[in-house]
Amino acid sequence: MTRSLEALAIALALSPGNFSIAFVARRAQDSDIKSDVFSSQSPPNPALDTASTGLAEGVYLYGQSSKPDEIKKEYFVFEMRQSKVIGAFYLPRSAFYCFYGTSERNQLNLTVVDSYDGSRSPYSVNLQQYYPISAVSDNDRRILGICKAAHKEQVWGK
Repeated sequence: MTRSLEALAIALALSPGNFSIAFVARRAQDSDIKSDVFSSQSPPNPALDTASTGLAEGVYLYGQSSKPDEIKKEYFVFEMRQSKVIGAFYLPRSAFYCFYGTSERNQLNLTVVDSYDGSRSPYSVNLQQYYPISAVSDNDRRILGICKAAHKEQVWGK
């Protein structure tokens, strides 16, 4: 496994029950990571969104635990606008990886950006096996802000 994929696997704390990974024999950014995970949430800042998505516009936090900041648990924070998302996967007190993409119902179709080498990998997340967490911390917003600053122009055009 390349350094890029190892870092991604560690940062995302991929558990065998939630993810299946298919590696392509070429380069790390050509890997195809798919998830079988789904859930729904009442958004903290409800706003009308397009009919194609199950999530309203706003900021969301999901985790492998219903409690925020549990060590060795995976979390992701993201902002939804017009069925497009920018966010980050992270483990508490560890590195984070920015992502951007689209939402269709409760499915996030993402591109994950490696924090170390900038390579990109396709990634699909289905939210059902994750817990929605209503309390978005200052640190979650800080991480989200870094990812939004890096990708907002290419995603939202602003």
